[in-house]
Amino acid sequence: MEAERRLMSADYWKSFWLSHAEKNKNSEPQMQVLRTLNQQPVSQEFFSSIVDSVITMLKPERGNNLLDLCCGNGLLTRELINKFRVVTAIDLSEEFISQVDKGIGDKVTALAADARTVELPEKSFDRILLYAGIQYFSDSEAINLLMRLRRWIRNEGSVVLGDIPDLTRKWKFFNSPQREGAYFDALRSGKPIVGNWFEPVWLEKLSYYSGFSSAVTRPQPQTHPYQHYRFDLVLSA
Repeated sequence: MEAERRLMSADYWKSFWLSHAEKNKNSEPQMQVLRTLNQQPVSQEFFSSIVDSVITMLKPERGNNLLDLCCGNGLLTRELINKFRVVTAIDLSEEFISQVDKGIGDKVTALAADARTVELPEKSFDRILLYAGIQYFSDSEAINLLMRLRRWIRNEGSVVLGDIPDLTRKWKFFNSPQREGAYFDALRSGKPIVGNWFEPVWLEKLSYYSGFSSAVTRPQPQTHPYQHYRFDLVLSA
């Protein structure tokens, strides 16, 4: 496990996503952000289930603003616009951010910035969403991230960390000799599959360490494409 985490170098995933976004800018939108199942884009039914679950966890209230961190090409951002007064969408890829900007209206501010280093005003957001993104942070980066999220969220606000690879269920994903072989081949080559895997209790304890008042782990609905090896986490300020 330590060998795997050492592969989570500060710039590996940044380089990966910048290259991937550029090479796949004309691909199907779900494929662009690697929301796939059996190497095909997830169905609209699966995506609708994800959107519904995210809205349920965020519990937007009238007048709330949202930070959509690691927003990718804005597929989720577009589904959330009408639930919030304004949305700030951030991703490190300028290619992805250019897609967010297309025809999305003036309720959204889209910024190309690295979530590991971007600085935002304290207590400036009512809700924060980081969906399918924390696996691209090393342990130390995740610690720094949660502490910054706590600074950015307003009192009584909440943060949703979604689609987190569950370390305790890793072998439900690498669930065949072929997948196991691909897993170890990737480690040998220094190109980890999926990213960092987190133990739910580790993230819960980190959340309290970072100053959140509560951290609730949520199993994903059966209608989610990755529910057998991922989970969600809802944090309250």
